[in-house]
Amino acid sequence: MLSPHHLLLLLLLAPPTASFYASLPPLPPLPSSPLVVKYGGNAMTSPELAKLFCEDAAFLRSAGVPLVVVHGGGPMITRLLGELAIPSSFDPETGVRVSDEPTVRAASYALGAVNKNLASAISAAPSPCAAVGLDGRDARLLRCRRQDERLGNVGVVEVVNAGFLKGLVDAKLLPVISPIGAALEDGDDTIFNVNADAAAGAVAVAVGSPGTIFLTDISGVLDASKKLLPTLTPAQVDALIEDGTIAGGMIPKVRMAVEAAAGGGKAVIADGRKEHALVREVYKLLGAEMDVGGGGEGGTTIG
Repeated sequence: MLSPHHLLLLLLLAPPTASFYASLPPLPPLPSSPLVVKYGGNAMTSPELAKLFCEDAAFLRSAGVPLVVVHGGGPMITRLLGELAIPSSFDPETGVRVSDEPTVRAASYALGAVNKNLASAISAAPSPCAAVGLDGRDARLLRCRRQDERLGNVGVVEVVNAGFLKGLVDAKLLPVISPIGAALEDGDDTIFNVNADAAAGAVAVAVGSPGTIFLTDISGVLDASKKLLPTLTPAQVDALIEDGTIAGGMIPKVRMAVEAAAGGGKAVIADGRKEHALVREVYKLLGAEMDVGGGGEGGTTIG
């Protein structure tokens, strides 16, 4: 896996894919509230896909699409913890990383590097775009309560500074958010490690997003015979969790997608391994006709 610094260098030096964007149809009328994108998985760790994601984000923002990106970075955290010889474990019940203070501080450092390099790479893409890197402590953007004492400083987002985010979007900026949270109470300097899917869902609800895209490493939600389910209602999600069809690490992702769609928008669990997955999913969410080769099938829409 490339370091964030090597990834940024690759993004800056690799040739752009201008012909793809030139072949796109016009966008339909754009929403006033931002779309929210959870960025992680292979779309983040593959240099080629990372380059396309940054170019896609810059293209969409320069075309007027309001966007907020929330990113993960679990492999980068794990690597840094290993380099610092800090023990790391995951809770078997929830699947989240047990986060004592040294772990959270290492996570903050690792995610901070990812954050700034991602914002820089989007800003350096061929389409004119100004991305700004943030974490949840900036402007007390993500205010959290402790999820469970036995998990340490794992946070659940209770309050999002939606006005601050909307101000950035209205100023034609693209906020890029690292899932490190501030404490709920004023005067408490505790920092929290927040699940990136959960952070994206909380942001989507707070800003009234009409659409949230979770880029992941599979084609979408699959049924018991491993066939793609293109659409799901919240009630169907509950039933699939109850019968074990949706299990393991997919459960929190799907639950966050349901939460993100609760305000009346849509949420998509999309295949981040597809080239230009972000542009394709945004066009679909906006109801735009798109006939461009290279894939883009798949994804499960919830809402």
